[in-house]
Amino acid sequence: MPDKKLGPVLRMLGVILLLAASVHCATGAPASDIITKKLDFPSPVQWKVGEIEVSLIGVAWGLANSPEMISKGPKDIRVQKPEFYPDRPYVLALNFRARVPNVLSASISYTSSGLGRVKNVDGDIEAPMELTASGFAPISGSPGVYDIHFNRDSTTEYWDFFPASPDQREFLFEVFSPGSNFGARQGTVKLSFKIARKDDDFVIINDSPGAESSCLAFDRKFEGTVGAHASVKVQLTRQNTALSGTEQYLRIGTTLWLQGKADLLGNLVLEERYPKDVVTGVFKGSFSQGCRAISGLFSKPDGSRLQPFEFREVGITHQPAQDQPDSEPQ
Repeated sequence: MPDKKLGPVLRMLGVILLLAASVHCATGAPASDIITKKLDFPSPVQWKVGEIEVSLIGVAWGLANSPEMISKGPKDIRVQKPEFYPDRPYVLALNFRARVPNVLSASISYTSSGLGRVKNVDGDIEAPMELTASGFAPISGSPGVYDIHFNRDSTTEYWDFFPASPDQREFLFEVFSPGSNFGARQGTVKLSFKIARKDDDFVIINDSPGAESSCLAFDRKFEGTVGAHASVKVQLTRQNTALSGTEQYLRIGTTLWLQGKADLLGNLVLEERYPKDVVTGVFKGSFSQGCRAISGLFSKPDGSRLQPFEFREVGITHQPAQDQPDSEPQ
């Protein structure tokens, strides 16, 4: 006779197996963890489609038929014959933000980002797809694949989906000029980037410069205005994405610190500080071509008291930014 002490253990094991079978039947596949990663500003991957700026803001990996991944797709889509792929039951999902700067409403509704995945050494390209509860579905569009959709706004966020096998860990992507043939590697390649799964994280490598070299490293002086009356002088240093420097309001004679970041499309967020650990204001704007001018909006740290600003270069200095302010602000 079996040991009476094994009875509860065997019953518990039966419950566990029953629950596992229920999960399998409900989802069509074993339960799986979802890996997600949100990307902070500045984005490691960016490009332009005409005037539209496209930035990678997140990555996700998981079973294609999991509720978490399906929820990232469109809520209502009319397509024919969506399907899951038995040989590629997983999905790599890329979250993008597309924006048309300096406008309140985009003049276009649908357009193509030009993104495609390189499938093999022959250079064959796989276009991004939609993910629905019934499976993957192709995105319509001609020419190209219209994965960007503006809905009466100048900014939109969306997901592009790529089916994958469970053991696939590296993905190579390329962005092509509009009208490229997605069936083969044809057309002008604007940039290339790679995404690799590493444990529960993603490694993202941008293989394209994406910006003028003169804008990636400089030490320059600017002059301009904040609002209608405040004249300022700015010394700004850039090393890749990092910005630092000083700012002086001419009527007050006060020197403040500047610290922030810029992306490869010329967008910037610059904090005004005094002392160094206290944020007194925030500049959000963009460089002009060649980084010779900066314009945008200035606000208090909580976003209040918005004022336009514009700075223009007045000279180039090779001296580092001052480490101490001349005097305390009034």
